[in-house]
Amino acid sequence: MAVEPASRFRHNSHAQILGGEEYLAGLFPPMRNPPVVKISLIQLAVVVLAVLALEFTLGRVIALSALLGGALCVLPNLYFGLRAFELLGPNRGKVRGARASQRAVGSFYRAETGKFVMTLVGFAAVFASVKTLNPAVLFISYGLCVILQWILVARLHTAK
Repeated sequence: MAVEPASRFRHNSHAQILGGEEYLAGLFPPMRNPPVVKISLIQLAVVVLAVLALEFTLGRVIALSALLGGALCVLPNLYFGLRAFELLGPNRGKVRGARASQRAVGSFYRAETGKFVMTLVGFAAVFASVKTLNPAVLFISYGLCVILQWILVARLHTAK
């Protein structure tokens, strides 16, 4: 079997796991970033289309509530994905792999904390500042957006 040179890849952490042989890097291509932005853009497009449909059929209050519920789901999840996979922040573009596992775990904890705080503050701000709001539509929109994210992650993961 022909083995590609290690210089073709961004890192050779997989080769180092297998005994430090640099020529083994050709057997294990580098990990790709997850489609975080793609998933968030699809979610946002679905939310906007649903909001437009609700605006024309059920009114402005329902549409605004659905928009806010979708935004409270999409924005913290986008932050989490960008921060957890180091596409955002001080460690952006650094080498990944087995040697960076401690940094990856810390990055996931920071991202989850940020997502939780953003969601909490977002709900508090919406309930404190928006007077014409339908809470049921807000929570339903949020929940449907979470389910949509699960479906998109599953479909994009199995499509590869």
